[in-house]
Amino acid sequence: TVFELTFSGCWPNYARPVIERVHPLYVIVFAVYVTAVVFAMTRIVSAMFLKETLQQASHAAEMMVKEKALDTRVIMADLRALFMAADTDGDGQLTQDELTRVLSFEKVRLWLGKLGVDANDPEALFELLDVNCDGSISSEAFVTCVKRLKGEARAQDLIPVVHDCKQILQHCKALREDHKNLSILLKQKEQEPGAESPVRE
Repeated sequence: TVFELTFSGCWPNYARPVIERVHPLYVIVFAVYVTAVVFAMTRIVSAMFLKETLQQASHAAEMMVKEKALDTRVIMADLRALFMAADTDGDGQLTQDELTRVLSFEKVRLWLGKLGVDANDPEALFELLDVNCDGSISSEAFVTCVKRLKGEARAQDLIPVVHDCKQILQHCKALREDHKNLSILLKQKEQEPGAESPVRE
């Protein structure tokens, strides 16, 4: 039958007897039929299934992105709430004593540990969060730095390197400013009346 010819996958077994025993011109009929139905239609059906699969995969990827964004917003809100709870004097700055006090709660340490942040050493953690090296941490700096620390251990290992590089950059800027001021003072000294020019040996 035509159904068997189409879906059995053994169309040569059905076409050969007709061509050999009835008439050779039936090869044209079978060639057109097999090309149009067996190959073209099956490819169309396969393409439809593939399209549906790709759409489902794209939808799943969008859902993952949305869930990731939602998780990030929730974590940021929790970090801001933690900062407000730790900032006991309400000045908008977190000192080392305030951070040590809030990290004394095991629940806080476990929550930060779940984020991938090692909170067992408050002093070391404060040094990582104090990006301006002024002895205090603002709310935005707290949230941003904890987000950077969040994750794999190697990311947390890189934070001290970044922190030290920022300190070195601040010292270099201070040295450059001192050098600039010193140069201005020397020029003013040379321009004063009666000032002797430096003698070169």
